[in-house]
Amino acid sequence: MVTNKEKVSIIVPIYNAEKYLEECIASITNQTYKNLQIILVNDGSKDKSWELCKKIKDTDNRISIATQSNSGVSVARNRGLELADGEWIMFVDPDDILDKKIVEDLLANVSSKIDIVASGCYGFDGNYKKKDSFFEGNRLFNSDKTDLYLQLMDATHGQSDDFVTAIGVPWGKLYRHGFLKKYNLKFDPKLRRMQDNIFNMYAFYYAREIFYLDKPLYFYRLDHITDYAKRHQSDMIKIFKPVVDARTTGIKELGLDKNSEIYQYYLNETAGFFLGIINSLILTNSYSKENVNQLVANTNFNILFKDQNFKKIKDSKIKYKLFLLNHGLYKSYHMMYKIWNLVK
Repeated sequence: MVTNKEKVSIIVPIYNAEKYLEECIASITNQTYKNLQIILVNDGSKDKSWELCKKIKDTDNRISIATQSNSGVSVARNRGLELADGEWIMFVDPDDILDKKIVEDLLANVSSKIDIVASGCYGFDGNYKKKDSFFEGNRLFNSDKTDLYLQLMDATHGQSDDFVTAIGVPWGKLYRHGFLKKYNLKFDPKLRRMQDNIFNMYAFYYAREIFYLDKPLYFYRLDHITDYAKRHQSDMIKIFKPVVDARTTGIKELGLDKNSEIYQYYLNETAGFFLGIINSLILTNSYSKENVNQLVANTNFNILFKDQNFKKIKDSKIKYKLFLLNHGLYKSYHMMYKIWNLVK
């Protein structure tokens, strides 16, 4: 039986979210579980989000607010962690909506050893709604967390073809606060992308037990999703090199490279980022032998070519692309890139 004994701190990082903010906060304040601390962190919004935060604060004494110059979602979430005093932590994005029983249902599945409990979600946009089960059926992860790591690096792992997102998101979960403090788990401000995924790589590793409740309790808004890669072609190296650095550090630091299946997925993910950067060099007319060689020689992308590790990748198309680059066949890769894109 769930009581209101343990406080849950819900952290909402906010940037230019005036369109959906009130609906989001209402779904939090209307939870069936009442012992909440609701922390709204405004990350230098340029719209009316901060004014709304101040207005909403006066409607519920469980709400506290903070503001900062625009520093990114990682800094905003970390600020929320500093202000949190609950036994459990939940993150909510400001354009999403919670099922009114999400806190109650997640807490109902907590035991003394569980440090993280997570739910499935709905992806929605207007009248469209799609259920996403990250895994089929309820799952308890303790000694073997392989499937969690695999889905962190390949969102398709264990999911249906029309999945919405993957287990690496920070929302739809309760984290034991003392557990986060014990291992000093925070979001990395240096990462513009996948800071939540990298955070969860460490959180999943250090958690004694993780329970996945196969029930869609979080509503993830889809209409803000755009083609990120197309909008940031010229910044691909700056965006994804730090992600690969963080993943490589974590894989080695946590000893996950000892697991051959995890290591293979790591290589595949790294190859995806590498080829994405190579393609961006082509699209921005920066593709050259010198730029490719520099990228391989001075970054963690060199792991793909060390001892010809790329041969361990199962995807034959990716292997072939890396083979061309490994053998200095840069013009051939450029030509094949044009052919591959014509075939799409």
